Amino acid sequence: MLLRHGPTTASQGGAPLGRLDLPVSPEGEARWPEVKRHLQALNPERVLCSPLQRSRRHAEDLGFPLTVLEDLSEQAFGTWEGRPWDELCAAEPTATTAFFEAPFESPAPNGESFDAVTRRALRAFEGAWDPARTTLVLAHAGPLRAILTHLLGEPRERALEVVWQPFGLTCLEVDEEGRAGLCWHNHVLPGMPCDPESPVFRSGF
Repeated sequence: MLLRHGPTTASQGGAPLGRLDLPVSPEGEARWPEVKRHLQALNPERVLCSPLQRSRRHAEDLGFPLTVLEDLSEQAFGTWEGRPWDELCAAEPTATTAFFEAPFESPAPNGESFDAVTRRALRAFEGAWDPARTTLVLAHAGPLRAILTHLLGEPRERALEVVWQPFGLTCLEVDEEGRAGLCWHNHVLPGMPCDPESPVFRSGF
């Protein structure tokens, strides 16, 4: 199971949060008790999470065996972190244009590329993966997109097309050889019904 952390005030304001260690927003905290009950009912045997508090605090609160993995942290956006995209585009048009034209390969100033994110997230996931144990990964959109795309056998470049909302839960069945079947994707907790016809990728499979 793959769960994106709850909403933050920065992400709701249209700013790249990256490695800023901000908490989940008050609205997200108000939703958390119901999200927690839903996850505990699913009874994962272990949890993997990012060290950033918007992921780690709720992972710790679940009460299951927990492993914190640095490489499940969100993409580093360097000097752009916490600054609204409209402000960035106005102040740094050349850099932001280059970034949006090639978002997989291009890093933000003093940041990292999404290509680098996918590589480290997959290293972390595969190093901790145990197919014999039901696992919940509670992390950020970037690393989760990389893991899901990998498990579905899609090219890494497609990860940026994955739709994923805060508190969106994805469930897969993965065999010992790493072949995955998708049960559902982006079921937003708590209480939003899952639409099995909703696409994983913005452009469809």
